[in-house]
Order: sequence, then structure tokens, then C-alpha cells
Amino acid sequence: MSGLTGPLRVVLVEDNPGDVFLIREALREQGLAFELLHYADGEEAWQALTGAERLPDLILLDLNLPKIEGVNLLRRIRGEASFADVPVAVLTSSQAPDDEQQAMVSGAARFIRKSATLDEFLSDVGGAVADILAVRRSGKGA
Repeated sequence: MSGLTGPLRVVLVEDNPGDVFLIREALREQGLAFELLHYADGEEAWQALTGAERLPDLILLDLNLPKIEGVNLLRRIRGEASFADVPVAVLTSSQAPDDEQQAMVSGAARFIRKSATLDEFLSDVGGAVADILAVRRSGKGA
């Protein structure tokens, strides 16, 4: 863990530019100081994560991604000891209970459904990120 001082390093793996914009806004609305590293597909994200000099404080991961599906990327991340303390929150528009179960069993710290309304989207995503970071700060894990 980086100690959660200074700007947070947030990795976002999301192929929808509109959602990238909204997620950035959700983080801003929480008053978080952050650096957002965005990757549009699972392969690009995996290469960046494994080659990074500094671990992210949080990974936000869409389920439906090109090249490497989100749940497969989550499993890769959880298979690397260096990422053991990095929380991964899955963001998805999926309503399938199996997707949530699979994500949680695979090591997601949180499963966040993307709301169809702007206010709910900003509140749900921003609130979930704030909750995850509060847990990390308290030292209780993700």
C-alpha cells in the first residue's frame, strides 16, 4: 500500500469513453485528489500494471472489456502477490447475479452496478470508492 498520502493513483479499465468521463466526475465530487490512469482494454491494462514502478491505490475494472475480459483480468491481478493489498472494484452495467458472484469469488473488493441516472451513477461510484479508501486507511483491508 502506498500509504494513501498525496494524490491517489487510480487505475481505470473501461472501454466506454462516456463512463470514463463520469467516473472521473464521480471521484471529483468526492473531493478526492487523484491521478487517473485509464486503459481501454484488458491487455493494455495488464501490461501497464505488471510494468508499473508504483502500485495503484485502487483499480476500477469494467467486466465487459476487449482483449481480456474483466473477470479474467481480475483473476490475473489476484494471482500476483504484489497486488494482494490493492483493492479492485468491478464496475458494470450487468444485472446478472452470476456476474456479481463470479467477481466476488475472484477477489473483487466491491461490485458496483452502473446506474442509468446521472446523479445515482455519480453517487454510487463516488461513494463506493470513498468507502473502499476509508477501509484501506483504517487498515482493515479492502
